[in-house]
Amino acid sequence: MSIDDYENLLKENAELKKLIGQFKGLLDSIPDPVFMKDDELRWIYGNPVILNLYQIDKNNYIGKTEDQLLPAEFAESCMESDRNAVAARTVSKSEERARTEDDVIHYYEVFKVPFYDGLTGKFHGLIGVGRDITDRKYAQEALEVENRARKENEEKLAHLTATLEQKVSERTAELQKEMLNAELLARTDVLTGMRNRRAFFENSQIIDNQARRHHRIYSVVVMDIDLFKKINDTHGHAMGDMAIQQLAEIINRNLRASDVEGRIGGEEFALTLPETAINEAVEFAERVRAEISKNAIHFGDTEITLTASFGVAEFQADSVSFDDILAKADKALFQAKTNGRNQVMSAQGVVD
Repeated sequence: MSIDDYENLLKENAELKKLIGQFKGLLDSIPDPVFMKDDELRWIYGNPVILNLYQIDKNNYIGKTEDQLLPAEFAESCMESDRNAVAARTVSKSEERARTEDDVIHYYEVFKVPFYDGLTGKFHGLIGVGRDITDRKYAQEALEVENRARKENEEKLAHLTATLEQKVSERTAELQKEMLNAELLARTDVLTGMRNRRAFFENSQIIDNQARRHHRIYSVVVMDIDLFKKINDTHGHAMGDMAIQQLAEIINRNLRASDVEGRIGGEEFALTLPETAINEAVEFAERVRAEISKNAIHFGDTEITLTASFGVAEFQADSVSFDDILAKADKALFQAKTNGRNQVMSAQGVVD
């Protein structure tokens, strides 16, 4: 080698050292952690930030690995992320931690770049740059805590809402049931379970309206227990109640689903029979009358046999109203009692 070549080599080395020094100065001035490792993942450079962060001796770290330099609580995770970066053969991102002198954990987002020989593809080393994300991390954790608390509150609220809605629904159903029961009681005769006077007239009026609109027929039957006052006076009101109940049971056994029955007075009952001509209604009344007279009532040692009188009337095209037909049936009932009781009288046989 000539003197000129040697001098040129010295000059190039000096320029290279200068460039390396400038590059190192640039890396040293970066406010974020910067490190470089060789192909064995041993440290060959660390800027002051990362050295101070892990309290690494700046004069005694070259050629050492993470487990020789970093605290045990951080070393393994850093080495694991290094290996993953090398395996990925591209830029990778990891989250790593460090503990400051005042014992506060800091979080860092670290970008690691493996570099390889362009010709052989051999791995040459790893460069890493990190940035402090502690504030963001704690903000995220606080947000997660807040979100969890919000979610828990929302779940509690949803549960309370569902519970309240269930209770409201149950209570609403109870109230509706109570209203239906109250309405039923308001329309039901307590002693017999039949319709009371109000319900009988309301339902019968519906049948009357349909008959007028569609040119149909119906008949009305009224009846009461013969000599009922004598039963009460002789045997007491308990026997009288039993007589009313037995009469109601017999009537109900003979009714169709479409018929309307009702207890409209003390011992007086009325029936509205749709699609029933007067002769059919008379036959029905005779059947009920006969069954009543065959059934005795037993109360203690007392036995009595009931009889009942019946009046029957039929809807006519010229009938003024339902009340008009009921009045005709009631007049026929009066005639049946006048004729000796325990019989059925048709309005057709009653002289006005």
